[in-house]
Amino acid sequence: MPFALLSITRTFIRTFYPFFLKGDGMRLEVRRRPVKYARIEVRPDGEVLVTAPEGFDVDALVEKHRGWLEAKLAEIDGLREMAELGFPVNGEFYQVIHGRRARVHERFKTVILSPSRDEVLSCLKRFLRKELLPLVERYAGEIGLRPGRVYIRYQRSRWGSCSPKGNLNFNVRLVSVPPGLREYVVVHELAHLKYMNHSKAFWELVGKFYPDYREARKELKKWWSILELNPYWRWLGGAE
Repeated sequence: MPFALLSITRTFIRTFYPFFLKGDGMRLEVRRRPVKYARIEVRPDGEVLVTAPEGFDVDALVEKHRGWLEAKLAEIDGLREMAELGFPVNGEFYQVIHGRRARVHERFKTVILSPSRDEVLSCLKRFLRKELLPLVERYAGEIGLRPGRVYIRYQRSRWGSCSPKGNLNFNVRLVSVPPGLREYVVVHELAHLKYMNHSKAFWELVGKFYPDYREARKELKKWWSILELNPYWRWLGGAE
């Protein structure tokens, strides 16, 4: 049974379970919704989310999936250690230096963070644009597509997207992942210019130009968790 109630509102309840993990336990959010079946998931930052109808026994659901939850949370605990190694750039962790002007030094593997979040994000966007545009041009030519504009934005829920007008949107967080994973995201979004869905034909097109897309998807999930846990990306996202 949960032993500490953190907060209650009309729509959700947060509780804390003393699982025997490396950390202090499990953070749980319960959302009461008029759904037919209860759902349980682990967010990238390690919080467990249960969506269930009123009156549903959440404790029994958590206990039923206890083994899976502990394994998943232990995995995230390991990613948390990695996330605290520095600022991730191209899949490596650079040393962080605080200064007046934001800058990425590939040669010295350092990132200078200025006090301004906006300035740091602008610096990262410029850095990423130089990496992404050649990839977009290359794969668009190979696939035989003509994309519209390319935008780089800070996004909280996805690596990229494709608009009905043919414009491509990429998350500035891609600056942190290994270059090979960025290639997959580029191919994925370009494929949406032809198929605005995730149909079999869409995945066949993706697989033709990026055969290891299944492994890339798994790795990107890990990197999303790492960035959710990374203190510098948390600061850039507005966390104090």
